[in-house]
Amino acid sequence: MVQPSTQPAETAPAPELEAHALSKTYHRPHGSDIRVLRGVSLRIAPGEHVAILGKSGSGKSTLLNILGGLDRPDRAPPGAPDAEKPRLCIGGTELLTAREEIRARVRAARIGFVFQSFHLLPELTVEENVCFPAMALPKHERGDLERARRLIREAGLGDRLGHRPNELSGGEQQRVAIARALMNAPRLILADEPTGNLDPATGRQILDLLFDLAGNFSAVPPALVMVTHAEDIAGRCDRILRLVDGAFRE
Repeated sequence: MVQPSTQPAETAPAPELEAHALSKTYHRPHGSDIRVLRGVSLRIAPGEHVAILGKSGSGKSTLLNILGGLDRPDRAPPGAPDAEKPRLCIGGTELLTAREEIRARVRAARIGFVFQSFHLLPELTVEENVCFPAMALPKHERGDLERARRLIREAGLGDRLGHRPNELSGGEQQRVAIARALMNAPRLILADEPTGNLDPATGRQILDLLFDLAGNFSAVPPALVMVTHAEDIAGRCDRILRLVDGAFRE
């Protein structure tokens, strides 16, 4: 008789991000409401690279802002069943019901953001911009100056530490933004059209840098969620989710 195994069964790792029933409507005082998201749900595994592909106006950036805790989805109507209530869990923390200080801590410690328009602070140097996210963490959890300088060197900007954003090209600014996103060793990177303001050749270089640094500069490679309208960019990810009129479609 074959004896049953006494080894514990392997279980799938908990998702880094899990979202359920996310909807978003913008209310206009003198016009019809605009429904941007319609009950979106998704799961992102640790280390997974996922592209959210859609045309302009499909709700991609709105969804990314909600996933990053920068915006909130619509509340479910009173009496709605649990299946219709929005949920957003990142690294085991439910964000939609959390206090703002907890939401802020999760954003600082767990998430790195890369925006299409770079969003560097113009008055700060390259080094100061990359170090800036560490200020949101307690001193004993902050990455040190050497980590920032290593990131900047890996981004190809080791000779630009003291330069300010207006002294850099668009591609160089996005390199700084990627280094900044990795400063706190996040478990999740959210990238909103990271090559949208760049020419094709520079855009390819930026994507290479994003994937290389995300995979090689952290003890635990982060998950990546990238929104884009370009099929070739989406094709570099492990999985593609297509967003059409505020909902995922096959």
